[in-house]
Amino acid sequence: MAEEWPAAAATDAATGAVDVNIDDYGETLSFLRCFDTMFLIDDSEHIAPFWSDVQSLLERIAPVCAKYDPDGIDVFFLNHRPKGLLSSMSFRKSGYRHLGGRAAAADGVSALFGRVKPGGKCNLGARLGKLLTWYCDKLKVDDEGAALNLIVITAGAFDDDVKKPLVHAAKMLDEMKVPEHQIGIQLFQIGQPTPEQKRNFEYLDDELCKEAHTRDIVDTTTWTGAPGSLSSDDLVKTILGAVVKSLDARKSKLGLDSSAPARRFDGDAF
Repeated sequence: MAEEWPAAAATDAATGAVDVNIDDYGETLSFLRCFDTMFLIDDSEHIAPFWSDVQSLLERIAPVCAKYDPDGIDVFFLNHRPKGLLSSMSFRKSGYRHLGGRAAAADGVSALFGRVKPGGKCNLGARLGKLLTWYCDKLKVDDEGAALNLIVITAGAFDDDVKKPLVHAAKMLDEMKVPEHQIGIQLFQIGQPTPEQKRNFEYLDDELCKEAHTRDIVDTTTWTGAPGSLSSDDLVKTILGAVVKSLDARKSKLGLDSSAPARRFDGDAF
């Protein structure tokens, strides 16, 4: 179960940011400086009823993560790609980078949702596979890159195989003998899960690594509120609590120093 998170204050009308009370978790969240924080957003037809909730969540969570990530955060979608993207371009260019960091305010999270509309299938496995392969390939060349903190927001109605890319990435990490928590993936399900979806998430969280005999790189969290019910702040508390819980475990195992942020895998070559 995710840790409880203090209630968020009102949104700053000038910036769109939210002043979340982080006093109790400031030390833990400071370790976000040691991670490359990415969001992977399900923009399939399955999440359409919750799309405004997803936007509100990102608008409120992203400033907190970006505050502790000197380069800001990166946001990728399952189906949407930036205008003008060529198929030959790298995975890194298939999303929106440095939000809250070097990016201008006009390119912030709020602006993204004016461009992205949910529709199509939820091929999360295919997108995860490309992201994780990209990251592991860079790690093979240079194991000094920042650890990956990946937050996946999804309706949980998968249209392809999610298990295969997770196992493949975990095996690559084991073969490279990188630290136990080099990659952490938080699968955050929004909406009321079906019994099958609930079993799938429980399996990915608790059983997948045991069955595959690999390290555990997945945590799952579910928010079961009705569409449009984000105003209670429960959603914000849940996902931030999950991130804090994950970071608490990872910072000790990685031997991190929050005053010295790790170098990101970045640049046109990637």
